[in-house]
Amino acid sequence: MVRISREGLSIGVHLLVTAGRQSNLRAQFYANFKHQLSLPQNDFGEVRSIVGSTPLAKTMEDIKGRALMKRDEVDVIQLALPVAGANDAQVLNNLRQEVASLQEAWTGQRPSAIPMVPEELSKEVFYQAYGIQELLQQEVIPMGLDMENVQPVGWQTHQGPFVYVAGEKEEQKLAITEHIIEMSKQMDKKVVLLAPLYNMLPEMDDEVLTAFDKEALEETILSISAKLDERMANRQFDYVATVLFYDFSDFIEELSIDTQKELARILEKGPKLGYMPIVITDVSLTKHYDTATKVVRNFKQGLIATRINDQQVLNVNNRPNTREPVLEVQEHYLVQDNMARKVKVFIE
Repeated sequence: MVRISREGLSIGVHLLVTAGRQSNLRAQFYANFKHQLSLPQNDFGEVRSIVGSTPLAKTMEDIKGRALMKRDEVDVIQLALPVAGANDAQVLNNLRQEVASLQEAWTGQRPSAIPMVPEELSKEVFYQAYGIQELLQQEVIPMGLDMENVQPVGWQTHQGPFVYVAGEKEEQKLAITEHIIEMSKQMDKKVVLLAPLYNMLPEMDDEVLTAFDKEALEETILSISAKLDERMANRQFDYVATVLFYDFSDFIEELSIDTQKELARILEKGPKLGYMPIVITDVSLTKHYDTATKVVRNFKQGLIATRINDQQVLNVNNRPNTREPVLEVQEHYLVQDNMARKVKVFIE
């Protein structure tokens, strides 16, 4: 903005800025404005700081649209008001009616709204966000809104597996699980859900293949491993299934060493053969040293619900060097290629 105020006129860009007080603007910014005006203020000193020392600062009448404008000299001007009204309430009401009539009369193209990250992002609003369907068509599972450009971003399945590092809330794991299942169904992918026996997952429909007890877990893992061999023999590499590993820290303890090795193979080879794994865990995963956990800790993509420095599951190259603030509600870090950026999610 400082550069626009300084150089914009040379390329035909005219800048108009409003503020409640001059102190709300940086000195190097407002110093570039040749023309400045002040509406009536309670503090005469505020008027003088804008237009300079002038007796008009005290004598200016408190009339709507009346202002002092600093040019070569200080002039009293009257701005044209869009509507009339005897008092503030009537002016506001008349202004609303005027805007409504203009909206009704206009049939041409309108500029798109200025994108803003909502203070609270609901699941319904996120699913209706512009660009969600486009991401799904590209086999990208939306995870949140970028905090800078307010565009949906997410898990790029063609670049490999994904890990969700939850905070202390069990609800975070449940919410991401339901979201991944819903998005996978919209992409017409098979869904396989593996979790420890004691979990808080809701009952799943028949479209989701589930395995919770030890016997079912080991049988499912061996079945997926055999399926990978079959797809490799047939040279099939298209993305066909999403495999969710819920509460991985507890889940891994229920498997035998041999099954853990098969699981590590699925995590490593599955993405290349169309079985895309997502690991849902918490920061305690770093306490495990099995072969499968080692593979997870080499993942390049993930979503972190804690401060970056509070977890060691994902390697992040741009870790904050200074004291890292606590994340706001619904803020997460999206990590891609070991680089983290803040995103707004519907998960609290």
